[in-house]
Amino acid sequence: MATVVLALALAGCGGDPEPRSDASPSAAGGTASAAPSAPAGETPTVPADLPRVTADLAATLQGVLDRRGAAVLDRDRPGFLATLADDPDLRTAEGGYFDNLVQLPLSQADYRLEPASLVRTGRAYWGVVAVTTRLTPYDATPVRTLDRYRFVPAAGGTFRVASTTDTRWEVEHPQLRQPWDTEPVTVVEGAGVLGVFDTADQRQRAGIVRSVERGIVDVAARVPFTEWGSQAVVYALADPRFLDSFEDVPGGDPEALDGVAFTVPSGTDETSVAGTRVALSPDLLPAAAARRVDPDLDRLVRHELVHVAIGPHDDTAPVWLGEGLAEWVSAQALPPQQRDVPDRAVAQARRGELRTMPTDEAFNDADAPVHYALAWWVCEWLAATYGPDGPFTLLKAFELSPADADPARVVRDALGFSVDQLARRGASFLAQAYAPAPPPASPTDPTAPTAPAPGETPTTPAGRAATSG
Repeated sequence: MATVVLALALAGCGGDPEPRSDASPSAAGGTASAAPSAPAGETPTVPADLPRVTADLAATLQGVLDRRGAAVLDRDRPGFLATLADDPDLRTAEGGYFDNLVQLPLSQADYRLEPASLVRTGRAYWGVVAVTTRLTPYDATPVRTLDRYRFVPAAGGTFRVASTTDTRWEVEHPQLRQPWDTEPVTVVEGAGVLGVFDTADQRQRAGIVRSVERGIVDVAARVPFTEWGSQAVVYALADPRFLDSFEDVPGGDPEALDGVAFTVPSGTDETSVAGTRVALSPDLLPAAAARRVDPDLDRLVRHELVHVAIGPHDDTAPVWLGEGLAEWVSAQALPPQQRDVPDRAVAQARRGELRTMPTDEAFNDADAPVHYALAWWVCEWLAATYGPDGPFTLLKAFELSPADADPARVVRDALGFSVDQLARRGASFLAQAYAPAPPPASPTDPTAPTAPAPGETPTTPAGRAATSG
């Protein structure tokens, strides 16, 4: 599962796309004001109409943000727009942002000013704002991100928001930008599914949601973890910016992926996450709109949902186990004849060339299809040998081990043999499963075996005694 950090500059919220900040916070962390420069020896003057910095300035600005958040939760578009400066472009962009938010099942939408960040530039103030949202019931915790807003004075001694975008600041402070922050989206809910789309038509959206609904039922029946609540947030976006902002993805090219599961940090510390979500390639949308169920689409969706269901349980496990579990579970709903494995993996398994498990660093290299197949069939072997909980028992052994534990030692302690021996057993199981069927014997073939007489030992065409197993 790819854990990604997104650094996408806001494109959907307007106003001053390239703002200039000619003042900086004071050393004490309070508000610093910048006055026009004056010739040497002269005292700089302050324009008479510059608003006074009152002691309750932060409270005044926070009041504007409180009205903004309340308007989102109340679905009050006029109230939301009333917190904005009289700028047509800003109101159009922010109106689109509002229209996105009110489609979401938000139980929290807070905008909290950080007073120590306030900087005065002319008649305006810039300040860092913590934006906290929570999708209920999908997020385990609220999600907090930081942004930088510009406030300008308005009639009656109050202020309004003049910009929610400071491109230069955002580059220096990368934050997770969700699709509804950056482009117009359409949100569709199903049974345990929150689907987020941009250009997908109604049939495509419905097809994706139905595929995820089917996948949730299947995965919930096979994965022994309940924290995910049998529910998922899934994106299928034609706009490439969201996928392009993923870092450290399998294969290195986000747009080449059919799907990726990614964690959403809570923003409160470095380790806490609100949940795991799924992004699907827009190339899958035509298959989703087809009248018949597409087994390849459903299998891919199940694979990503396994990552959602497992969540942090595989944080200390090697990549081959996490991906092997996802492949194994995703294949179980298919009849055996439809469980495709790359020919190259089968050939290498037959030749005895798959003798070690790939490292985390090498798993997604040029041999990734072979690595996925081997990891999958290691889990098949574990399930056939120890029962359907066998792969998850090994996962539990990693979960209970220290984060820096040697994977080879964990496997040996859990199974009684080495990780390389496990790889060879999985490869052998793979080779046996995909062995070519023997050609039917011809009635006139003199080498065809004949039925043994009672009490005789059956023989193969080569004359060797047949064995079982």
